[in-house]
Amino acid sequence: MLNIKKTTRWVNYSLIISLLLLTGCAKMHSTNTAATATAPKTETKGSESYFPSTFNDFEVPSELKLDSKHTMFINTSSFTGGIIVLEGRVEATSLADFFVNSMQKNNWVLTGEVRYNSILLSFTKPNKNCMISISNDSYSYNTKVNAYISESNQPQGGQ
Repeated sequence: MLNIKKTTRWVNYSLIISLLLLTGCAKMHSTNTAATATAPKTETKGSESYFPSTFNDFEVPSELKLDSKHTMFINTSSFTGGIIVLEGRVEATSLADFFVNSMQKNNWVLTGEVRYNSILLSFTKPNKNCMISISNDSYSYNTKVNAYISESNQPQGGQ
């Protein structure tokens, strides 16, 4: 009788672990498929950078992939904006250096910078603002980037 209870318990634990493993693998596959299906088609060769959105002055290194599930854009009569979410295995400090250099190359002005456990960069240009948050994901060893971009659709000096 005691042996049957142990065997039943072992079978139950095995089933639960198997279900968890299968669910995790299925989720990984569906996430990759969704990202591939909705990501913009940009061709990069080697280590070339690309522009992942309608903001043609926000350059991204090819090591980062667009997370289309969490990326959002809005276009209203007064402004255009969005949150661009990117992930990849890139060292956070070198990524911050890349963004500082590429944003300045695209005529953005660095207005603020904080580097601690995470990195926060702030840029402006006439009628535009951009904040970039860079953080490391301790579970997947990926670096996550959230870029918040807004552009005024009002004429400069207008209401």
